[in-house]
Amino acid sequence: MGKTVTVSIPSWVDEDEFRRIVDMFVKRLEGRVSVEELRRRLGVRPEDLVEDLDAVDVETLKVRERERLSL
Repeated sequence: MGKTVTVSIPSWVDEDEFRRIVDMFVKRLEGRVSVEELRRRLGVRPEDLVEDLDAVDVETLKVRERERLSL
């Protein structure tokens, strides 16, 4: 289910360009689901989550992966 939003834009803004940008924005958001919604859809209860996950530094991970692949 979607939401309807009404936007008033100044006359100097090109309507077609505005629509194109908004369409791109909405397409990027498609498929994103909040953690709470995902848990609800999958039937995962808080007590089912017993493993703590550490935050991962993506840059460090990239370096390690490059090193691993270069061997």
